[in-house]
Amino acid sequence: MYLFYEQRPIRTCQKVLGYGCILIAVIFFGYFIFQQKRIALIWTPVRVWYTPEQRIKRPLYVNRDHGFCGPCPTDKLSSDAWQLIDLVQHISPIVPFLLNIGAASWNGGRYDPTYPILTTINSSFGALLIDPNRNPIFFSAYPNRTNIRLTHDFIWSETIVQDILQKYNISKQFTVLKLDIDSYECSVLENILQAGYRPQIIHTEFNPVFPPPVIFKPIYNSTTKNDWKPSLWTINGPFYGCSLTALSQLLLSFDYVLVEVDFWDVIYIERELVRSLGIQIPVTDKIAYEYGFLGHSCFSYCRKNVKLYNNQIDIAIKSTLNQSNFTKHMKTILDPYAPISLKTKLKHPYIIHV
Repeated sequence: MYLFYEQRPIRTCQKVLGYGCILIAVIFFGYFIFQQKRIALIWTPVRVWYTPEQRIKRPLYVNRDHGFCGPCPTDKLSSDAWQLIDLVQHISPIVPFLLNIGAASWNGGRYDPTYPILTTINSSFGALLIDPNRNPIFFSAYPNRTNIRLTHDFIWSETIVQDILQKYNISKQFTVLKLDIDSYECSVLENILQAGYRPQIIHTEFNPVFPPPVIFKPIYNSTTKNDWKPSLWTINGPFYGCSLTALSQLLLSFDYVLVEVDFWDVIYIERELVRSLGIQIPVTDKIAYEYGFLGHSCFSYCRKNVKLYNNQIDIAIKSTLNQSNFTKHMKTILDPYAPISLKTKLKHPYIIHV
């Protein structure tokens, strides 16, 4: 009897220790599985396409905005690119909101790529529409509801955060940023993203005169923004906006990847969103440019549009692309197209390199 009572506490301790070991093993195993899944998520590859044949074809739609490039027949305006409305419905927006900078569009706004978002999705989708043009003919078709606001502000890089985003209490997280200003897109985008704003989708335009891997962009300066003749947004020529590679390089630094090139329109989406939803993307800017711009059904009809194609610049790029004097040579070609400062008579500064 003495030995029995002496051993009982020992056996109890052994049981407790055994249960503890089992519990620790279960916890460790659960942690191991969690880490494996986490690593798998981190290293889940993004789906890419290398050739047009590998690209997932989407339903055709007519983009009438592209008809303004030149004498492109109506039957050539069809595109199999992602539409914004399809992407928005695909991603399940966190904050259903659109910031449309450059909202003026023909047919009362119906030709704007964001128009279907505000008319097809339920009325909870809010928007701030911005454009300095005050002619109602460009806005009359937009829905008239309390969560859609139209303002006729000018957009400048140094004031976009305080005078627009903060003034109108825009959430740091929202669904779509559409930017169409034909001038300093890269500078405006950089200031928005540096301020911590993170739209899930960015829709903007690029300057297709400069193909990948050429980096071209006008240098913005707030003290000289009104000095140029002509202003960048009124130029009928190749000196405006940023090239596709310049745009991709900037947005990649904020973890956005190129999803679509649809003529001169481009769509970028947050990388993690692309990966988690399995959205297919082009493997390079060059592949996307060749398919979405050069291969666009309207391109052959619009080659005479000086904002889309310039034969002199095209020849210069092809002849010196891999040479050490590329930048120097291209500046001799581009300088005649650069606006002149009314005050200093100097050329508008810009970046051009590969």
